[in-house]
Amino acid sequence: MKTVVVTGAASGLGKAIANHYAKLNYHIIIADIQDEAGQTAVNEIVNAGGKADYFHCDISKIDDFSALVNFTEHTTGQCNILVNNAGVAASGTLLESSEEEWQRLIELDLMSCVRGAKAFIPLLKKSASEGSPNAIANVASFAGVALMPGMMTYNVAKAGVIAFSETLRCELKRDNIHVAAACPSFFKTNLTSSMISSDPATIKRVEGWMEKSSLTAESVAKDIADGLNDKLSLIFSDKSMKKTYGRITWFYYKFMRKLLR
Repeated sequence: MKTVVVTGAASGLGKAIANHYAKLNYHIIIADIQDEAGQTAVNEIVNAGGKADYFHCDISKIDDFSALVNFTEHTTGQCNILVNNAGVAASGTLLESSEEEWQRLIELDLMSCVRGAKAFIPLLKKSASEGSPNAIANVASFAGVALMPGMMTYNVAKAGVIAFSETLRCELKRDNIHVAAACPSFFKTNLTSSMISSDPATIKRVEGWMEKSSLTAESVAKDIADGLNDKLSLIFSDKSMKKTYGRITWFYYKFMRKLLR
């Protein structure tokens, strides 16, 4: 039985990803700081006939990731997929965002992916050498591409996740480990419950986008799993967003070619 480790899997998208892979007969390691909710998520998977374990992991601490790796190897003997999902959201312009908010977003949204990948790569390499290719999915956001005004710190952190994933994909290609950045647009989840915001209007606007979205945590989870299986480097859950990204990159590279002549 293969193993998938999902951070922030006690609720929201992370829980949906864990449930999706449980149905695919993976052993699930749920990592979170919400111990009660995390254990409940484990119990739900086990009661449905799957295998799952919970581990308390603070994504701001490299020692917690190291302990998570040891727990995973001791419990299942391998790691085939790592999903760096945990993170927080924030709103605010540059002038509204404090130094502390910048540090928190970079720590929890970007550096958590760096820590998770760095800690798990040795076990992923070991597991990949024993069978099928393994993968890392870093959950970014379409906000890291669309760069919506009023969400400065969040946009920058998620754009960093995309850049990190694209670079790491090239670095790990020879090791039979695929890396992808998931870039879902807004959908119905508990994102705003942890949002750092000095502007209630922004939270209301984001909640409005969520309500209008046809996406669900379950559909996004399936898109991520399918995207990893298809070895996509960027995983979009909305076809129109994929087209938008294509246009953005086309104009960007066309502009850069002219600029560098």
